[in-house]
Amino acid sequence: MKSFGSIALVLVGACASAGSGDDGPIDARTDAARIDAVGVTDAPDVDAPSIDAANVDAASVDAASIDAGTVDAPTPIDAPTPIDAPTPIDAPTPIDAPGCTTTTQQLLVNANLDATPRATGWVETVIDPLYPPITADTGGVAADTAPNRMWLGGLTSGSDAAVQTVTIPAGTTALVLRGKYDVRTSETGGVYDTAAVEMLSSTDAVLETAMSLTNQGALTAWTNFTFTFATPHAGQTVKIRFRSTNDFSLETSFFFDTLALDATVCQ
Repeated sequence: MKSFGSIALVLVGACASAGSGDDGPIDARTDAARIDAVGVTDAPDVDAPSIDAANVDAASVDAASIDAGTVDAPTPIDAPTPIDAPTPIDAPTPIDAPGCTTTTQQLLVNANLDATPRATGWVETVIDPLYPPITADTGGVAADTAPNRMWLGGLTSGSDAAVQTVTIPAGTTALVLRGKYDVRTSETGGVYDTAAVEMLSSTDAVLETAMSLTNQGALTAWTNFTFTFATPHAGQTVKIRFRSTNDFSLETSFFFDTLALDATVCQ
């Protein structure tokens, strides 16, 4: 170590003699600038983008690796297709497709009451044999379809009826009774005379009542009626009954004509 110190003293002395006079301070500043300049010029070897720019802060860490689609990309989490797709649940075709052709069939025999022989297809219960329910006798009310109509009541102290047995086709999805009716009465005040249109079972139990009438519902002309049965009774045998009952005085007449029992059938 001491020998290295001796060499250093010799070199310093040599530099001092070489820079004698006014040139000494100028050279010292020049040399200082060279040292500092080299420090700036060589700075990139240490601080240049090798560490901070590209290698550390560039896309290698922050851009692609962290912020790119690897972490925050929504596709794997929020994609709605597997959850919300409605087709497998809501497609109506397999449920609502009827799978058949519907037709309308009119089921009553002699529905307009004009066939020959008289009362074809109907079974009558009479108050007086001289006055059967299905008749061409006008009773003051002309038939809707001539010559016959159904005339119930019109006499005192009795009940009468006209009944037809009907087999409802298998595959019936709706059953509708329609026609025209009229009511004329001599009664005043309360309910004394009544009539009804009913569906009966094959054993005469009342299944549904299509219409209930009284002397208080008097009319002045033929009036349309339509009744849809709550149950179509597909494949069953039923009866359609028109009936009336009058008390002992002041008769009421219940008229029916131009009837139909329409079955909507799926085939």
